[in-house]
Amino acid sequence: MRKTIIYRHWQPGDDDTVLKLLVPAEQCKEDYYRKKFNTPSVEPEGIRLALVGERVVGHVFGSQTSLFVEGKVQDFALVTLVFVAPDMRRKGIATRLMQDLNVYFERKGYRGSILYVETAEAYQLYQKVGYQRVTRALRTELPASSNSSSLKWKEVVPEDFNILHELKKCWGTNNFPVFWNSQGLEIHQFNMKQYRVLHRGKDIIGYAKWDEPSEHRPQGLIRDPVVPDEDPMDIIESVQSEISSSREWQTVEGSIYEEPLRSLGCILQQGKMVDMVASFGRNIDLSVMHRAVW
Repeated sequence: MRKTIIYRHWQPGDDDTVLKLLVPAEQCKEDYYRKKFNTPSVEPEGIRLALVGERVVGHVFGSQTSLFVEGKVQDFALVTLVFVAPDMRRKGIATRLMQDLNVYFERKGYRGSILYVETAEAYQLYQKVGYQRVTRALRTELPASSNSSSLKWKEVVPEDFNILHELKKCWGTNNFPVFWNSQGLEIHQFNMKQYRVLHRGKDIIGYAKWDEPSEHRPQGLIRDPVVPDEDPMDIIESVQSEISSSREWQTVEGSIYEEPLRSLGCILQQGKMVDMVASFGRNIDLSVMHRAVW
């Protein structure tokens, strides 16, 4: 007899059955999932379930986020967890869950939904429900240089926080996707050591997430610096003058740094992660925007 699949959003009492699906498959940590509503960006209707009897066989998780696009900050859905029990796949469950989730977020007035994928199967699924490819992750090795630069990288201090917050908003006018929340600072006292700030004289002109070499990352890792309205080659050269040995650099296809890095002879290798976006209403015009690292 064919199993009846029931689709609905999360309800109180669902956590135990949801975790029986997700935890053995290493999709999430139990403590994190049980505390999911500690943030106002997550609502019960943003978690969609597929059930056969009392068993949860499919699950999608979407939350609210803000992206700077089309010249202003707009609400988007951020989809971070999609999973179907292996024995229930190829039955259209993930497609139906994603469709229901996007209907809910569109009704809330969101501009669109954004997510990333790492497999061809997931890519095909999201294409089917209206997502389009935005960009793909790239990594390269940036050599050090003995040349000096007038731009200097320094440690972050608390007095920098608000300036860096506004710089990211400016960055969002020409790059996508750029997450920006007017109520929350990306860089604060608990994570400030993970970043570096770029100075021209006494002026702060940008910043970058900057991992120093460690046992986990022997070469360290630098993400595309957030530096609005500056020549990207000057930014790259400032990094080269700061480091004493080659560093791993993370960018994406279509970023303002991609071609300058290639012009320096850097070999950019494709990563698995592909960013995708679905527009609610008219399509988002990304033709005039550079791509950005999440």
